[in-house]
Amino acid sequence: MATEPTASQMEDASEDTTAAAGTFSSAGEIQLRRPRISLTTFDIYESRTQLCIIGSSKAENTYRILRIDRTQEDISRMATEDAKLYTKHSIVQAVQKIQNTPGMRTVATGICGIIGFVRFTKGLYLSIVTKRRPVALLGGHYIFHVEDTRLLSITYRPERTDREERYINTFKNVDLTKNFYYSHTYDITRTLQQNMRGRSLWYQGTVVWNYQLLVNACAGLAVGPEWTVALVHGYIDQSRLSVLGRDVFITLIARRSRIFAGVRYLKRGVNDAGFVANDVETEQIVATMEVTGFRGGAYTAYVQHRGSIPLFWSQETAGIAPKPPIEINVRDPYFVEAGRHFSSLFERYGAPVIVLSLIKTKERARRESALGEEFSEGLRYLNQFLPQGSKIRYLAWDMSRAKKNRQEDVLAILEVIAEEALSLTGFFHSRPELYANYLKKQREKRPGSPNAANSRRLTPMWQKGVVRSNCIDCLDRTNAAQSIIGKVALAHQLFALGIIAHPHLSFATDAAMIIEEMYHDLGNTVALQYGGSHLVNTVQTYRRNTNWRSHSRDIVEALRRYYSNSLLDVERQEAITYFVERTVLPECARKSTAVPSRPSQVDKPVFRKWWNTLHALEPPIDKETADDAYWNEYHQPFTYTSLDSLFVGSLNSSASLHPQANARNTPSPFVDRTGVRPPPPRPMQQEPKWLKAETEAYTDPTAISRSDIYSRVCARTASPQILQPLSIGGWGTDGITEPLQEPGVSRAEREEYEKYVHQFESLKSWIVPPSNVLYSEYVESRNRK
Repeated sequence: MATEPTASQMEDASEDTTAAAGTFSSAGEIQLRRPRISLTTFDIYESRTQLCIIGSSKAENTYRILRIDRTQEDISRMATEDAKLYTKHSIVQAVQKIQNTPGMRTVATGICGIIGFVRFTKGLYLSIVTKRRPVALLGGHYIFHVEDTRLLSITYRPERTDREERYINTFKNVDLTKNFYYSHTYDITRTLQQNMRGRSLWYQGTVVWNYQLLVNACAGLAVGPEWTVALVHGYIDQSRLSVLGRDVFITLIARRSRIFAGVRYLKRGVNDAGFVANDVETEQIVATMEVTGFRGGAYTAYVQHRGSIPLFWSQETAGIAPKPPIEINVRDPYFVEAGRHFSSLFERYGAPVIVLSLIKTKERARRESALGEEFSEGLRYLNQFLPQGSKIRYLAWDMSRAKKNRQEDVLAILEVIAEEALSLTGFFHSRPELYANYLKKQREKRPGSPNAANSRRLTPMWQKGVVRSNCIDCLDRTNAAQSIIGKVALAHQLFALGIIAHPHLSFATDAAMIIEEMYHDLGNTVALQYGGSHLVNTVQTYRRNTNWRSHSRDIVEALRRYYSNSLLDVERQEAITYFVERTVLPECARKSTAVPSRPSQVDKPVFRKWWNTLHALEPPIDKETADDAYWNEYHQPFTYTSLDSLFVGSLNSSASLHPQANARNTPSPFVDRTGVRPPPPRPMQQEPKWLKAETEAYTDPTAISRSDIYSRVCARTASPQILQPLSIGGWGTDGITEPLQEPGVSRAEREEYEKYVHQFESLKSWIVPPSNVLYSEYVESRNRK
């Protein structure tokens, strides 16, 4: 029997209707309110004078009706929402009454979601989701991928002009069936840490790509938030590790910012408001999901960030050069826009912010290196005003040059960087520390170690800070680096959950292969969205044993990207700009700032205290208690289902790598599949001390102190450094020639020189005295002593 709506539901419905689903932020931008009642299925009926939309909840115990007057020209009076909540029995009579209206006919049934309202030249249109596909399950909340959409005209039989048709085609050029996601009950615009700290009332508007269409709904037509869905553009994937019959779920969520969005050569650097191009937030969630909801479950999450270098720079693509020159358009001595960008990172993630720059530092023709020097100077300027302990940590490493040096292991260096970065930022863990892990740390900690915990952690662990990776395009090198960081984070997440005994994973394990494949798919998707082709350089490219097939694939993808950038970028950019910036109704645009992209719409430039003190010291916390709404989404007691049809059973699993084994005999995904242990590092010959410097510590990255390596690799002070390539497991010619070209005295050399100079200090007393003293008297005085 259907459940009657409660008094609180009636009150929430009335509040949502009167609040018009949105309010204004301090910057004048409309904030999009999250719904308190989730409507998941819609039926649409139309006549000459009105459009009726009937929405129902997943449990089919709550129904609502929205009526749109087609004859009304004032959009603020066009939509009328029934304040009454209908039950399963009362809605039958309401639907019959609607269907019996003269001229009423059925337009569409089983609609999955409403994207929003848009107007091109005249007349409103309604964008709807007609088909969806589940791609992930988190805490009982389903996340869907948009499979098909439809654009319905609210105006009855409109006359479309050529201009109207052109705008409609431009709008449809943003293919909403490719990598657009939404959820009815889970806020995918925010990270898992933010959602579990406290349920926010508002969406994170910067990643809602149908933001302006939702503004038209809430501020224009006064439609409640339960009628629409917030679309996130990027990539979402989920896989499971089969650990001796127990499943561990890995979820990747990439959120692309809608502000300053575009394609490769037409969106570079930063805009006047501090938003960078190709801004993508990547979240890696690992959970056992032994219980359905978030409460009581064991969840871990780690967040990374990628984005273009926050300077005013561009590349001219008029010629046929495959690598156009890089031009710095504006040189701001106060780096105001870069400060705004890093201030927003502090606001979202807290401190520290670790900048991993992978651009080239030495080139024959200065392109990337000139941009890197300007970026380094900007960070040096910004860091001088930050308090101690919250300074931006900057690491500049020429990854391309390191790849060309056969003596260097690029992936091993990235693992070392990832280990230290993870120790600085931490990761989110929803449960207290396992007692077994605490005992292991107590046994393994060294006396006087600053990182050794003296007591067991009894509260959740929060991630404070973020690793911000970038190269020139934030595609190939950046994705390879994020893949290795994700692999290292996965080991620590599995260790925190008690799945593995030590926080380390070999590259040859099933778990490492699964996470590498997921990041490869993520990188391909982001590369298609921004660059127009798949990844050119993958993790396989940076392995020492890369084969000729990898190189041939890289060449093909480079040519494909060049073709896309030359012929298709302008059309794609026009469609993206129109969709995210120019679809807001003029009536709504006068009420607020839909996109803060001009200097007059942001705060006044600040040259010294450019950050928010609270955000630079501690990430913000929303104190409101979370309210799980997963039950009706996940459990369907009145629907006949089978285990074979469940979504979890269709996920990609590590068990698929061993099709001959059954569930009980499936090998562990944490066992090295090579079958042969890697050989020990080749012993190095005895070189002079001045030649060894400090590079001998890199022969075995897993057996030495992470802090020692990171102090050598990463600049901890306020002055960023451009670091030279490092060697692991051998010597290259760079280690001999570069010290000769740029001579310097290291600490070890200085100590050796001091020992050499003062080695005869103890023999001074035996030096022969001046000639006016007899030698015999001198000998007698020595004997008396």
